Amino acid sequence: MDITQRRVALGMQLSVLIAGSLFTGSLVYMLHQEQQSSIMQEFNKEYFLRVDSFKETVMNNLSALQSLAVLFKVRPNASKAQFQHIASSILATKVGVQALQWVPQVAHTHRAGFEQENRQNYVHFAITERIAGQMQAAHNRAQYYPIQYIEPLFGNEAALGFDLFSDQVRREIITTSRDLALPLVTASITLVQDPQKQKAFIALRPIYDNLSLTVADKRANIRGFVMGVFKLNDLVAHSKLGKNEGDIEFVIEDVTDSMQKQILYHNQLNSQGQQQSWLDVWGRNWVISASPSYNFVQSRTSATPMVVLFIGMLMTLLMFFYVRLLYRRQIAIQQAVRIKTRELDKANAKLLTMTQVDGLTDVSNRRHFDMQLQKEWRRAVRVGSPISLVVIDIDFFKEYNDFYGHVAGDRCLCLVAKALSQLAQRACDVFARIGGEEFIFILPDTEQVDAFCEKCLTTVVALEILHEKSSVGPFVTVSVGASSMRPDSESDSAQLLETADQAMYRAKEVGRNTFTVKTLVRKTDDTACTNQAG
Repeated sequence: MDITQRRVALGMQLSVLIAGSLFTGSLVYMLHQEQQSSIMQEFNKEYFLRVDSFKETVMNNLSALQSLAVLFKVRPNASKAQFQHIASSILATKVGVQALQWVPQVAHTHRAGFEQENRQNYVHFAITERIAGQMQAAHNRAQYYPIQYIEPLFGNEAALGFDLFSDQVRREIITTSRDLALPLVTASITLVQDPQKQKAFIALRPIYDNLSLTVADKRANIRGFVMGVFKLNDLVAHSKLGKNEGDIEFVIEDVTDSMQKQILYHNQLNSQGQQQSWLDVWGRNWVISASPSYNFVQSRTSATPMVVLFIGMLMTLLMFFYVRLLYRRQIAIQQAVRIKTRELDKANAKLLTMTQVDGLTDVSNRRHFDMQLQKEWRRAVRVGSPISLVVIDIDFFKEYNDFYGHVAGDRCLCLVAKALSQLAQRACDVFARIGGEEFIFILPDTEQVDAFCEKCLTTVVALEILHEKSSVGPFVTVSVGASSMRPDSESDSAQLLETADQAMYRAKEVGRNTFTVKTLVRKTDDTACTNQAG
């Protein structure tokens, strides 16, 4: 083995080492990515399951107001006992509800009577508002929205009679809910009576005396509001979102006001997670963001990529040493190759005859055409017989390819070639494809080719291959050029081919879907004629 062969051998060994390492690394990377993708799919499935559970819990608890609203629609002057009966049953089944309230609208003219009537239920009942941090009698205003009933009463005594219209935030949401006739939810609040200062929100649903369509009607017919206070921690805890296994980190945010986002609840995650889900809660936009925890990912990560890495590198080293052994036999192999090469040369000679057919259209190719043209030319010179060439080119084929695509273009070529090849009816006739969309006939012992050219035109048109980009007609057409002559020893077949080609281009110039024939006379000017298929 000489120096060159040694260098080649070393190069091959290094190539095996590098290729094996790259392949192993790529495979390990793909396995890792696939594993991560599988983990994320499992996370997404678990995430959406828990988010759907939370959404269902929230909406189920909010439905409590609908049950309470039915009471005041059926009984406009429902008593304290009736309210407590319905509210108590709701509180027993809806774990996320902190308190339920009835807030009627009271005109100033009815204030005194309203206060006197409710003192039968609560001795010190009065319409109040918060002034300097203390509950005092509410200032006179055109209308009030005091809390008439509340359940549970224990711990909420101070809220009785509180005029919600005296608070700017509550006044705005009451006004909006009343004018739009929509149930609404407030931004998050902190429960001051709760030692843990948990986050909560207030939901309210308007009740009207009569069906109201306009804003003025709604303001005139408003009876009051059923309201509920809901604790976010309880809503989360009683849904699958509160399933605390340390596997998912999430945060619930109120993003109704993009400038003042509020964090309603968070479990380890304080910022935007990898997955987000939006929840429309009666006019408020909540976003639940979540990410898988480190434990979630680690518990689902297998050692497969590392095992593959070890096996891959081991196989690479084995291949490296195997290549070294192979090159020791290189001299013997080279000798065997020389013997095989001689055998292949003989086989290639046989295959040469198989290289004369166009692979796409299954007709003769340019190589076979050139051989047959020289053969027929020599025969025509020898016996003094005429010979004709007919060149055919598909019109606007580039536009056909661009519009219909190359697959359709190939199919068009095959159809045209098959149809035209049937016109070569004599054993001596030759039909070949000599270019992209160009075909040619060799017609020995033929001088008059007008009728034959006409056949070519009509044969292609009869195929009715749709061609919307052709300016000649709706179907695929061809342009035909032909030349004929009686060659002698001084003539050149290239001249005949060139003349036929020029005749074909002349047919294209005069409008396509036509033919031009040029008959060459020895050493004289040629004559020409053109015709067009109908």
